[in-house]
Order: sequence, then structure tokens, then C-alpha cells
Amino acid sequence: MTALVTREKTQAMKGIKRPKLPRGLRWRSNSPFIWFSWRDSRGKQHQQSTETANPAEALSNKLKFLAKQEHEREDFKAQANEMGKLPLERVAELYFNWKAASSSPRTIERERRIFAPVLKFLARELRVSAITLPLIREYQQQRRLHVSKTMKQPVTGRTVNYEMHLLRGMMIFADCWTDSLAARYTPLRQIKKRAGKVAEKVQLMDIINKAKGNEYWQLAMYCAAVAVGTGCRGGEIRNLQLKDIRLDEGKIVVRREIAKNRTQREPRLMALADWGLRNLLLRAEVLGATEPEHYLLPLDLRKSKHLSGQTKAKWDITHPMTSWVKSWRKLMEACGMQGFRFHDLRHTFRTLGAEAGVPVEVMMAQLGHMDRETSLEYVHIQQRALERAKQLIESEQEDLLATAEGRPIEPAKRSEASRRRARLESRPKSRRSRRSYRQPRRAAFAAMSAGRTARHELPVSTTQATGMSNNTGQDPEPQHSIPSSSAAGPSGGGNNA
Repeated sequence: MTALVTREKTQAMKGIKRPKLPRGLRWRSNSPFIWFSWRDSRGKQHQQSTETANPAEALSNKLKFLAKQEHEREDFKAQANEMGKLPLERVAELYFNWKAASSSPRTIERERRIFAPVLKFLARELRVSAITLPLIREYQQQRRLHVSKTMKQPVTGRTVNYEMHLLRGMMIFADCWTDSLAARYTPLRQIKKRAGKVAEKVQLMDIINKAKGNEYWQLAMYCAAVAVGTGCRGGEIRNLQLKDIRLDEGKIVVRREIAKNRTQREPRLMALADWGLRNLLLRAEVLGATEPEHYLLPLDLRKSKHLSGQTKAKWDITHPMTSWVKSWRKLMEACGMQGFRFHDLRHTFRTLGAEAGVPVEVMMAQLGHMDRETSLEYVHIQQRALERAKQLIESEQEDLLATAEGRPIEPAKRSEASRRRARLESRPKSRRSRRSYRQPRRAAFAAMSAGRTARHELPVSTTQATGMSNNTGQDPEPQHSIPSSSAAGPSGGGNNA
């Protein structure tokens, strides 16, 4: 409403000549108010409206605004010089406000929640400069004995180390993290699990069948289908908007602000993920989500202690739901898969891709891993995949092994490469060498010449039987016949009678 009134005032004043202003004040063509420029402590220039068209009031508002900015700047300098004397709660507030410039609001909210046990243990009014190494060590010991309310197990060393990481950042921010603390502080030992759990195909089918019979579990089942069909994280699925789902193109868009590594990507949809998304889209449409900015999984206001009493609406399509942890755990208990996390579905997708021979770089683009090392550590190839690889490699090395052991190569155990090589060698050659081409022709010509000679010359016995002689009346000269190739033995030359 205010923007509409301002726009109407601007249009009305376009034809009116505005009065001259004192130095430092100016009019803007798209605003009916007087504006001025100012610079912050870093020297960056900003534009500020005085919210008035009266030059005298505008000058007064400008002076008040600049005085307020100077006062805040002096307070910040004083706090920076003596921040170690401030209570921990105040320093934590300043630290998170400063960190919000480089981190997303969800990250800041999560870190505030993680740091809450530290504030409770160390007392909110404790000065930052009073935090010592024995106090930090005591917190590490006591915190490890606590049982997590969400995970239903003792707090891990990794969680305690992350809490101490936040405390260390605040003490560095307040210039209270001394060299002595840095040299003597030791994080707790944490066991990094390189491989998560992998669900078998039979187990995934059991999850679907069990969830279909319980309406309370169906939402978790559809989300699980998306996770095992795309490899997306639970938080990325939970924060999907309708504009991010592109079923026609076979992909979804994980926006930068919801991605863990702050990098946008477009995972491809497997058939199972497509089925899960279509059912979730039908559910969102029933709940009233129709615009592109609406969330695929709207927030259930009835489960919110703070929002349920403020409105009579049941669903908020402009905010995503918080979690499906409870329904997922109950579904896992019904399937006999206690301890199987929703995040393990992402690991299942990665393992299936590794077993199918998908290159690591392709899976990195699908899953959103930053580097190859992270992807390789995340992969846990199951024993059957290793056994298949062993059999394939051994089949290729069968000829080498036979040669090394001094035994003949069995034709039945020839490798695929050997069989392929044998097939290529048995094929008729399309182009023969000049020498191999001439040799058959020479043999053919020799055979043809011998046959032609045998046909045109008669044996001796034939001449004697016919009594052939010269017409001159003289004694005939002895005839010497050339033996043919069909003669059984050598024919001797005889004199005529």
C-alpha cells in the first residue's frame, strides 16, 4: 500500500518543478522524497531517504541519521577494544551477526542451536576473558555423558568438537584466544565413519510395502523414493519449491541457497524419484500449493507451538516442513531396520552407481560433492561388486597365468580378448600382399602348361601301333617321345624296323 501511494505521488509530481535544495541533499526522479548519500566505516557509499519533501526537515533528518551512525560506530570500537569484558551471551550475539555476512540464515540458525548447550553450561553472564582451559576440559567431559534427545544416544566427540569450534571462533572474535590456549587445547578423538549403511533391494521394497499400509508413513516413503532416486540430501528435498521440479526435463534444481556446498546443481531423476515426486506434487496441490514459489512440502502449522495459536490455517505453503524424523524412525522399526538413517539412502544411491560402473566425476555432479576425495571416501563398494571385478580381471589374465605356470592354454578358458583376437585372425583378408597374390597364380599357370603339353604329344606305343613313317621312303629317324605326366614309368626310345 505504501509503495502504491509513493508511486502515485511520484507520478503526480513529474509535471511540478521542485525547489532547490541545500548542498548534500538531492531529489530523485523515481521518488517524491529528498535523498542524501553517506559512507559507512569501510568507506562504502549508501543512499538514504529522508522520508520527507520539506528541505528543512530533510536536513534535520540527515543530521540525526549521521549522528546515530557515528554513535554506533563509536560503540562498536569500544566493544572491540573491551569485548573480552563482555558476557559470553553478548559476544555470541555479536559473533553470529558478523558471521551472517558470509553464511546463510539457516547456517546461523543451526549454529545458534548447536551453541545453546555451551551457553547453558558456562553461564550466559560469564565474561569471555574468564574462560580457561580447565573449564573447557570440564565441559568436554560432562558433555560426552549427555544423551542426545534427537539421536537417542550419547553425544559424540564430533558434536563436542563442533561446539568447541564455535566457542573458539567467538574467543578469537573477542581477541581472547591466546597462544597458550591454542597450544594446549586438544579436541576430542572422533571416529570418522567412512562408510554408511546401504539398503538392499529387498529392504527398499519392504519399506514401500509397509508405508503403503500406513498413511502416517507415506510422506516419508515418497521422500525416500526421491532420495534413493536422485541422491539428494533430506534438507535439499525438504526445501524444494514447485519451480525447482522439472519432470518434463527429467531433473530437479537444487538452488544455491539450499545446497550444502552452496553450489547449484541439477540432479537427474531416476524412475523411482519421478514416481515419488509425482505423488508429492499431488499432495502439495491438495494442500493449496499452486504457485512456483510455493513449497513442495508445506509446513504443518498444527505441529508448531508458536504458530498454531496465531492462525486458524492448518498449512503454510510459503514455508517448508521441518522434519519427518519421527515417522521415518517408526517406519524403520516396523521394517526391522533400526538405526538406518534417512541420509543412508543417499549413500545407497552412491553405492548403486559405483556398482553399475558410473564414473566418479558423474556421481560428483549428481550428488554435489566438491572434490574427488570426498566422493571416494563416501563410496563403499559392497563385496559382491568386488567379487565381480575379481572374476572379470582373472578372466583377462588367464592366458598370462597359464604361461607363467608352464601349462597349455585351454580353449574353453580363453579370455575374451584371446577369442576376439582369434576371430579377427580367422577372417578372410580383403587385401593380400603382392607376393601372396602371385604365388597361387604361378602354380596355376604351371599346372595348365603341363596339361597342355600332355594333350598335344603322343606316347611311343601309339606311334608304333599306327606304323607312321616319312613320305620320303627313307628310314625313319628314331622318335623320342616326351613322357606325359600320366605315364606309369619312363618310356624308353626304340628304333624303327
